[in-house]
Amino acid sequence: MMIVSPIHSCVVRGGRGPLMKDGDGAAPATLFRLLGPVQLEASAGRVTFSGKQGALLAVLLLHADRVVSTQRLAEAVWDRPWHSGSASRVRMLISEVRRSCVAVGADVIHTQRPGYVLRLTAGGLDLACFRSQVALAREAMAAGRPEEALGRYDEALSWWQGAPLGGISGSFAEAQAQWLDGLRLDALEERQAVLLALDRISDVVTEARTLAGEAPLRERLHGRLMEALHRSGRRGEALEVYRRFRDRIVDELGVEPTNELRQLQQRILRSDTFPPQQPDAPRVSAPRRDGPLGSAPAGFPPVPSQLPAPPASFMNRSSELRELDRRLICGADNVGVAVISGPGGLGKTWLALHWAHARRDRYPDGQLYANLRGFDNAEEPVPPSTVLRHFLEALGVPPKVIPVDQEAQAALYRSVLADRRLLVVLDNARDSAQVTPLIPGRPGCTVLVTSRNRLVSLNATHSAQLLEVGAFSDEEAHRMLSHHFGPETMAADPASVAVLLEHSGGLPLALGVLAARATAHPGFPLAVLAQELRDPATRLDALQTGDLGAGLRAVFSSSYAALDARAARLFLLLGTAPGPDAGLPAAAALVGLPTAETRALITTLETANLIRQHSPGRYRMHDLVRLYAAERAEADLPEHVRKQALARLLEACTATACAADRVLFPHRPAIAAAPWQGEVPMFEDEAAALAWFEAELPCLLAAQLLTPGLGMDVTGWQLAWGMNTFLLRRSYTRERLDSWQVALAAADRLGDPHTTAVVHWHTGYAYAAAARIDEALVHLDQAVELFEKAQDQSRLAQVHHTMGWMWSVRGQPRRGLGHARAALRLQREVGDPIWEANALSAVGWIRLQLGEHEAARVACEQALTLFRRHEDRGGEAATLDSLGMLAFRQGDYERALEYYGQCLDLREGTGNAFQGADTLVGLGDTHHAIGNDAEARAAWRDALALYGSQHRLAEVERVRKKLEMSAARR
Repeated sequence: MMIVSPIHSCVVRGGRGPLMKDGDGAAPATLFRLLGPVQLEASAGRVTFSGKQGALLAVLLLHADRVVSTQRLAEAVWDRPWHSGSASRVRMLISEVRRSCVAVGADVIHTQRPGYVLRLTAGGLDLACFRSQVALAREAMAAGRPEEALGRYDEALSWWQGAPLGGISGSFAEAQAQWLDGLRLDALEERQAVLLALDRISDVVTEARTLAGEAPLRERLHGRLMEALHRSGRRGEALEVYRRFRDRIVDELGVEPTNELRQLQQRILRSDTFPPQQPDAPRVSAPRRDGPLGSAPAGFPPVPSQLPAPPASFMNRSSELRELDRRLICGADNVGVAVISGPGGLGKTWLALHWAHARRDRYPDGQLYANLRGFDNAEEPVPPSTVLRHFLEALGVPPKVIPVDQEAQAALYRSVLADRRLLVVLDNARDSAQVTPLIPGRPGCTVLVTSRNRLVSLNATHSAQLLEVGAFSDEEAHRMLSHHFGPETMAADPASVAVLLEHSGGLPLALGVLAARATAHPGFPLAVLAQELRDPATRLDALQTGDLGAGLRAVFSSSYAALDARAARLFLLLGTAPGPDAGLPAAAALVGLPTAETRALITTLETANLIRQHSPGRYRMHDLVRLYAAERAEADLPEHVRKQALARLLEACTATACAADRVLFPHRPAIAAAPWQGEVPMFEDEAAALAWFEAELPCLLAAQLLTPGLGMDVTGWQLAWGMNTFLLRRSYTRERLDSWQVALAAADRLGDPHTTAVVHWHTGYAYAAAARIDEALVHLDQAVELFEKAQDQSRLAQVHHTMGWMWSVRGQPRRGLGHARAALRLQREVGDPIWEANALSAVGWIRLQLGEHEAARVACEQALTLFRRHEDRGGEAATLDSLGMLAFRQGDYERALEYYGQCLDLREGTGNAFQGADTLVGLGDTHHAIGNDAEARAAWRDALALYGSQHRLAEVERVRKKLEMSAARR
């Protein structure tokens, strides 16, 4: 329910009218309110929302600028689990709320899969304004400006107009209202502290008594009242407040007051005085040293300064430096520990040293440094006892008194560093065990660690901040090369520069090697380096220098050498895998191990930063790391081992693709099972199958290209079959055609007539979708001939079905109708009700194109009955879309909206975004025809977004024109 009223020049409670300016002097175009009744105030009026409309708007506002799924909206608004009709109810409610908002000039609710998003302008929500003012009040109080803080708190609290989310019921609204009211009480409690600091004792007593009655279990509020009463000479009343509060929480909650409140009671009992509250005093810096040039006076412990020289040409990494500043500011109660991790060659040491030198003044008691050699091919990792001895000597401890035992050394080290402010840089750590004994025991010190491993356990044991660094962006890499080569050289050969950027992969070490090689041969053009990088066989050679251990191979080799045998084998096999990344099931098939064991090995590689989990369950190597892994696999693994691993992977991919396809198209005629005996993931629903295909598609397409070389022709054509439904549904026309061309070559080599017929049919279908009709007819005619010869009526009907679709979409519907009727006759002879329904739906759709409306209606309704009887949701959706178009053309707009709405629900449920976009256009056209312009524009905008993501440029332009014409008429 909503109430609309015009905006008058009145001022709402709290002194803030709907069109009054915010603190920055700019009036927001729209203002939503949650801190009271749920309202929208805009230039054209005020709307008050309640009931389900208010609940839905509250959910969107509390998650403003973030997508809220349709399911979450339904469950929050109706207080019940998601069910099949929920999407329609949410869409209707969204339409009502959107229409109300648009009526006062606020078109702010947008559809974005998997739900909806409300876009706010700055200052457009009272809750955000309230919290902003509270934050400013806290800053002012912390800086010792209580008068300003009080004004800010009053400004914040003026946004409240009553009970939050007024007019809305339900568990979600009640929980959120309770949370919002807690924010108000927090602000009021903090305001009491400001009043105490200003010595406004009577105000605190008056206000705190009222608030304590409103919130009888808020301990901090009762503490403020106790202190104010005591400071005003009313000691007995203060103690009575404590007694009543304690009795209440003991009775109702079964707990005692906190130690802080009990101590306050004891101070009142002792009649201690309470000085006015003041902001915390700033932390006092460590005393300066007065010796010459900053050295310590005689007898004072030495000040170590062990940092190696800072990198001369350090650049980029500004965001990482800011992160280190933010995470490593020494507090009064902690030892700051940070771990910079990432693969070799990313410049972790340079980043650590640059930061350490730039922040030396923070550590007046010195800087310690140790290279722990955790990944050094020439030497063993340095044990902590060796580092401890060196550190203790540097700190002035006589060698004779340093214990032999490592634990005793660590205890002495912690004692020496107590009360000092000192920086410890631990470079190239192998694991947490190397680092833990070297962490000081008292606050004031900072430990900065670099490692190729992530050292996650240090976060658990020492609250270490973990900072992972990645490769440079193209812009950053270009900046580094330009620094070394000079802008003139870069501008003279942009094509070669592009090659250098592409194949160095943004690795600072790789870029540095290229710069060193160019410096060594200044007369050589960049094209020489570019040529070496273009060829994968010479790419790693191009990234080597003449110094032993200075190239990428040496860096990658040291990380590889640190792996155990099983993890190393997986690393090598992943280097040979097709596609840009790999999921866990694919990795398990590749290595021939159960999923659980493979997951443990992948975790080892991830910890070593040799692979990265770029999305949940999917792993990717840097291109140069992958090239190294493939190179080592060829050298270290026999050919038959590599081929067996790839064969397992391809068989697993094909079996899983066919299983996922079965979920997407359960009524599709089956083929012989793919030859895979391992684990095949189970797909709960179509959404899960679609998500798997979306993630795996590049790998599947790359895997199919390997089948001829591995002699796996059966897998080659079955993989095309498994991908077909997904590629068709997503309109991946080029990929679908490429896949069936690989399958056609495989079928020719196999020589099986049935396989050849099936592959010709789908190859023709793929050519038809690509608008290459002549080539399509060649393959479809061959399929017809082969299926007629084999007397396979069912498959023959499906080929006719395909040809009926092809001619109808290419502007010859009468010719297409002949094929569709042939398909219907054959399917009725075979007795397959699902495919009979498909043929009826095709006949109805083509008759609709011909203007034969009554015949189209009869065929579509017969098809719809069969689809619903046999629970074929995809076929049901297609037929509903045709019936929606038929009703629209006949001017029956209400029925058209009903058909289109049912169709859209089904297509959203099955993930059929391709045809869903077409349905949205029909829905928008229908709304437009009956004057629902806001709903029409919303549907067209949703369709436009889908068309854009599907790269359907002609449809994008067509819908954009609809939106422009609609805007011009407003």
